[in-house]
Amino acid sequence: MSGSTGSTFFFDPEELLPQAWSQLAAGPLHTFNPGIERSADGNWILSYRVVGADGRRRIGICRLDQHYRLIPGTAAALSDRFTFREPNSYPAVVLDWFADPRLLRLQDKLFVYWNSGWHEPRNHQFLHEIDEATLRPVGTARELVLAGAERRKLEKNWMLFGQAGRSLAVYSAQPQRVLECDLGGSGEINCREIANTDWAPTDYPACHGGLRGGAPPRPAGELLWSFCHTVHDGPDGYCYRPAVYAFHATPPFAPAAIPVAPLKLTREPLPVRRHPRLNPAVDEVVYPCGAVRDGSNWVVSWGLNDERCAISILPQSFVDAGVVPWRTTV
Repeated sequence: MSGSTGSTFFFDPEELLPQAWSQLAAGPLHTFNPGIERSADGNWILSYRVVGADGRRRIGICRLDQHYRLIPGTAAALSDRFTFREPNSYPAVVLDWFADPRLLRLQDKLFVYWNSGWHEPRNHQFLHEIDEATLRPVGTARELVLAGAERRKLEKNWMLFGQAGRSLAVYSAQPQRVLECDLGGSGEINCREIANTDWAPTDYPACHGGLRGGAPPRPAGELLWSFCHTVHDGPDGYCYRPAVYAFHATPPFAPAAIPVAPLKLTREPLPVRRHPRLNPAVDEVVYPCGAVRDGSNWVVSWGLNDERCAISILPQSFVDAGVVPWRTTV
């Protein structure tokens, strides 16, 4: 990609398809919304949604080299190996619908977390430890539970992060609600609210309806940076756009830098849509699910149109140009 935003790498859905799901190559194939984490050997781990003609939502995982190229033979059927505690009373959809994986480390362990889609009476979010050597799940999936407060029916965007040995999560960006998550034991993970800052990105177009979750927040300098998304109505359906803001790394975790416009992840023409929309109500989707600081750059993993995975390299200077200090706008 030309220009100051660095390089962008697009993946063909077929190259990320695990051998165990090779039958899905016969029909429309979607691999998208990838989370990313650096591996111990300096390469990369990518986890992503996989949807084939049968409509099931799966999660795959693979390894990339230092140049963000797939390491042959590493794509694996991660969600086939998820294990849930027994007995459980989850609806069948929870055990067979795995959406929007994010990768991160908490307390020196590698985890993936995901949600169970949109269903009644409410959806669920789970955290599962991953063995980095084998890319296989460890133990059982653990549900993330909001303690001491009423939760929303639809939960998709808790953004987990680690800070000073603690496991935390941004429950919502607006207001900025931060939870502390108790990883002790092996059952449900209770999360309690520890900070709440009411704020608004006053220079950002109000028609986008506010900031929503995206990639797990990551540190750069004295701040934590959150690559998130917004949604607005378009002539042909909803449009998802990336954005970024930063917040302080200490309580009350108040915003420090706020966006003034959507974040442009690539200057390249976007690949054309290959298949009919998975969601007919949604038009264009640029959706960040992972971000890792690499020197003076950000490595941002994102999904395009519920079809493809992409990785963009963004210099910090480019990210800085898209935000302004919060306190000067209120």
